[in-house]
Amino acid sequence: MTPELRTETLKRMLALIDDKQSQLGESGAIAVSSYSSQERLQAELDVLFQDFPVVVAHGSQLHENGSFVTLTVGHMPVLVNRDRDGHLRAFINSCRHRGAKLTDLPCGKAKSFKCPYHAWTYMDDGALKYVPNKEAFPELDSEGRGLVELAVKEQAGFIWLLPNKMKLESNALDIKSYLSGVDEDLLEFELDQHIVKHADVLRPACNWKLVIDAFSEGYHLKTLHKDSVKPFFHEHGTVFEKMGCHSRSVGARNDIVNARSLPESEWDFRAWTTPFYTLFPNTILVFHPDWVSRITVFPNGSDHSVVYHDMLVPGDADLQASYWDKTFALINQQVFAAEDIAVCENIQSATRSGADTHWLTGGLETPVYWFHQACDAALAKNQKK
Repeated sequence: MTPELRTETLKRMLALIDDKQSQLGESGAIAVSSYSSQERLQAELDVLFQDFPVVVAHGSQLHENGSFVTLTVGHMPVLVNRDRDGHLRAFINSCRHRGAKLTDLPCGKAKSFKCPYHAWTYMDDGALKYVPNKEAFPELDSEGRGLVELAVKEQAGFIWLLPNKMKLESNALDIKSYLSGVDEDLLEFELDQHIVKHADVLRPACNWKLVIDAFSEGYHLKTLHKDSVKPFFHEHGTVFEKMGCHSRSVGARNDIVNARSLPESEWDFRAWTTPFYTLFPNTILVFHPDWVSRITVFPNGSDHSVVYHDMLVPGDADLQASYWDKTFALINQQVFAAEDIAVCENIQSATRSGADTHWLTGGLETPVYWFHQACDAALAKNQKK
């Protein structure tokens, strides 16, 4: 967000607080079956996690040559690395011999990858380098049996993967256009100059969309988080905006009232607000006053998901300070795991109860409704192809 936009946003929030209100948007309804249907899940895997760019890492996690990360994107095991020459690459994490994953490590450093099944070995650029007893494969085309390379790009501090595009199509990976202005916000917040201080992986027993829902609205703040973070936030003043298929919400912290006694040149947007970004299809960014949560969610069946939570801190931060450990533990273990994730699992247990066919979203939860509209629109568009 530009300085001008931050100032205008603060003015809007203060006006709402004066009226003891928050922004009200459109209300809607969400089909309960979308959280439990196997048919729906398969459609999401085939479309949302194939046709749209997804965040697979922060740039700092692949800053060094030889570094790599692995994860499963939809139904595809993926290995993303920066090779010895500094080129960012992404591959399907599958040996071209019999399909075994080359590595199960979540991250590390390597100049080559050896299959644990039969020891076929690939260089960090994906080329097949070594085949034991190669004479047993008289028709083997080594050049044609390199790892399958995918389209990947670094933009606004993050590494983005487009699963259904091969490497030769990487030039068509226009992340800037896809982000519809979100990238400019992220660069204003200098996310490209942050680093990952802590990283955790949660595996909740709930549909992946429930996690996105939980982080896309603040209506639940005063109830679910009443004993943890609610005391830091003002009840009113929340604003939100649609940005392409993404959205931005900004919640007011108690200290926003300090703006009334200070000139605009001294207003502190980061200290007085908490911006949230819902990045379609599966990433949430939460801007705490001095660090950022990157939450990326993948389905692991209709009733289970995998949640990656990274703590991004400024590159010049004192990484030895105990503050980072304490604040991450509070947010990750208490607010996210014990409150947000716990209620998502609670909701999942009711998805097949038959009590409702649709659940309602009110005017304070509009970004949740926008997210589901985007999901439905993407699936409907694919059906027409």
